[in-house]
Amino acid sequence: MSELREQFVGQFRAECIHLLNQSFSRITYCVMQLDAAQLWWQPAAGQNSVGALLRHLAGNLQQWAVDGVLDQPGFRDRNAEFHAEAVESAEVLLQRLEQVIERAREVLSALGDDDFVQTRSIQGFEVTVLGAIMHTVPHLVGHTHQIVTLTRMQLGANYQFHWDSAVSGGSVPL
Repeated sequence: MSELREQFVGQFRAECIHLLNQSFSRITYCVMQLDAAQLWWQPAAGQNSVGALLRHLAGNLQQWAVDGVLDQPGFRDRNAEFHAEAVESAEVLLQRLEQVIERAREVLSALGDDDFVQTRSIQGFEVTVLGAIMHTVPHLVGHTHQIVTLTRMQLGANYQFHWDSAVSGGSVPL
């Protein structure tokens, strides 16, 4: 049973890291197709722009997959992530998200099998480390698809698709 558990945990870890990598690749591909105005475009008042989603994803991953999993105090101003008045460049936003994703990969890679069942208090919720990861990785994937949709809405026929079956390298695309 221990060998099966070890295989399962290893495969789970690898799949989470794969989703982190695929999401960042897809997000970057979309953002690089947008100009500064498109990055901060909102489909309607009160709806998210791609730029705001990038800030939100970096904040969420930092809080849940890094600080939360490591049981470290962290600071996050979640409401500020959605303020359209503070506009950063695509490069700054992508660099910040890439750094947090890299840190999340390091944290995931360092977790021992027993760490996944440890309890953490994150954003007022009592969750296991497994629960924290199962919250934040699908959250990233969901917003990745939202970024694709916002990019396609703006670019229409000029949108360049990301996935090409001839160069997928055998990994499951996002």
